[in-house]
Amino acid sequence: MFLKPNSEFPPKAWEYWMYKYDEYAAWYSGEPNNLLQFYVRSAMFPEVENGLFWARVEKEERSNIVHLPAAGDVASTSANLLFSESPKFGYDEKAAGGDRIKMFIKENGLLNMLLEGAEISAALSGCFLKLDIEPELVKIPILSIVTPMQCFPTFWRGRLWEVLFYRVVKYEQGDAVVWRLFENRKRENGNLVIEYQLYKGTKDKVGTVQAINAIEETKNITLEPVSYAMEGLGCVYIPNMRPNRLMPNSALGINDFSGCISLLDSLDFAWTSWMRDIELGMGQLLVDEDLLEKDVDSTTGDTTKFNKFTKAFLTLNMGQWRMGGENVKPIEIVQFELRVAEHAQTCDTLFKNIVTQCGYAPQSFGYSDEGGVAESGKALRIRERKSLLTREKKARYWTPSLTSLFQQMQQMDKCSSLNTGASAPQEVEIELEDSIVVDASEVSETLRNLDQARAVSIYTKVKMLHPYWEEDEIVKEADLIVKEQGLTPSSFDEVDE
Repeated sequence: MFLKPNSEFPPKAWEYWMYKYDEYAAWYSGEPNNLLQFYVRSAMFPEVENGLFWARVEKEERSNIVHLPAAGDVASTSANLLFSESPKFGYDEKAAGGDRIKMFIKENGLLNMLLEGAEISAALSGCFLKLDIEPELVKIPILSIVTPMQCFPTFWRGRLWEVLFYRVVKYEQGDAVVWRLFENRKRENGNLVIEYQLYKGTKDKVGTVQAINAIEETKNITLEPVSYAMEGLGCVYIPNMRPNRLMPNSALGINDFSGCISLLDSLDFAWTSWMRDIELGMGQLLVDEDLLEKDVDSTTGDTTKFNKFTKAFLTLNMGQWRMGGENVKPIEIVQFELRVAEHAQTCDTLFKNIVTQCGYAPQSFGYSDEGGVAESGKALRIRERKSLLTREKKARYWTPSLTSLFQQMQQMDKCSSLNTGASAPQEVEIELEDSIVVDASEVSETLRNLDQARAVSIYTKVKMLHPYWEEDEIVKEADLIVKEQGLTPSSFDEVDE
């Protein structure tokens, strides 16, 4: 449903969430200026910012602030746990339509897009994966990632029912005039209907509807209404995690660090305090000015001092103190204490609490309780159990959504002029890897135990030992083992089936 002309932007129903998305984005960016700008203009929700370090920063103090981009680190680690290893796409490449699926994965750089989408999802509470047809660019449906900041979805019974995407295409008059392009996707008479509208408005008002070709930015783009006889909306919404603790009944997801804003803020406060200590703790020499060479500026007549070491000393006029009988030293060293250990422990504790509250183990971020000993396999799974549980929780949202995406891609491909072949869509099964390096000794021990219990075939043992081998390689290796051991041959193809 398009927005009413001259209505408020963002709509009242989305005002709070757009505020939260802006806040999440500011922390995720890792850019101090973004945080400063956000909290300067956040007077609309003063109760949210109350007490935060970044909201209390005075203008003259901003140059001394140190920001640790922990939020971005959390989002990046989340994406790596999900997609640092390529997921397995289960489909029949030799069957009809299999080549189109392979082309879709390759042409869209799907593996990289999944990493990108997972990171955005962890930072901004979810993401949309959207399909479009653009024959002039590529002969397969194009996949793009849309953040929650760029759309207004409608859910029905927890399912995505309709969605309104938008993007700013042009600013005019010093950003006073804003041109926004809206794209609405809905189900109508069993078909997917996609429509477009261009609005000319302001920052706070959506404005009025204009002709699509009214500006150069949209003049040469094909934006005619289109209808596809297919299921779905040509896009999927993948929540980061549910329930949404800010609104438990909402179908929207929640991001990783939504409950840790105050901890992130405190971490920056601690780092800034640490750097402030270093600044204040710089060694200084208090030097009687009478000990310094003097010179008279020929132009202004001002008396100047030799300043080669001004970073190392401060000049003081001690003449009056000496005349008053005070016992003063002409040169004195001043060195304040640097509380390095206290600050380091505070920052470490805060960071560990942040990643723990976000659902991860500190070991996933480089911390080790074993003196820095590298671990893999079973030992690593034990130490990173919290991270792996969070990963599994997120994977349960990604796998069915990706399966649906492939189904919709094939339907859209079939309905468009890109694919003239008439083939029924295949169901693509998605299997995510756990990103844990398997220890060879752990695998061999498992195989030995299964073999002693006579609970595993040669074919299965080879497949477990070499999970990334192709089917013909596994069969060939199993045949060689059978021949070498003088066992009775069997058909491994049948076992596989």
